[in-house]
Amino acid sequence: MELFRIRSRIILSNRSKEQVIVEMREKGLRITPQRDAILDYLLSTDEHPSARRILDKVKKKVPRICLSTVYSTLAELSKHNIIKELNFDNMDNRYEGNMSHHINLICVRCGKISDYMTAHTIDMEQIRQTTQFRPFQSRFELNGVCAGCSKK
Repeated sequence: MELFRIRSRIILSNRSKEQVIVEMREKGLRITPQRDAILDYLLSTDEHPSARRILDKVKKKVPRICLSTVYSTLAELSKHNIIKELNFDNMDNRYEGNMSHHINLICVRCGKISDYMTAHTIDMEQIRQTTQFRPFQSRFELNGVCAGCSKK
């Protein structure tokens, strides 16, 4: 795993596109041009984009893609734990390709979401062994005000 610092944010490049494609094939998912374009974008950005933002970005590569295709693709990929869907009550759902354990820092003013990598992680295997509970995904968030909004 490699750590990268991007504009004072730390993100983790924990999977290559090739690894994700192998994972998709193992789960019986086809690799379509639409899925390929969406994966390219989600694995290459440190943003946590909405479906509309993803549509705007992938339309350059797949001009005939529509919003309903983006939504159905995102639903299928998140259902199979290829990507994470972040559900919110007060803003559009967001999506991310970073499946490693991290904390999402959510700005309550502008809605920006940043990943914060920490050495403190939850040992899911230990949870499985001690409780018989079978977790498959985790989501940790801190809500606050980002540096950009703090300056305003």
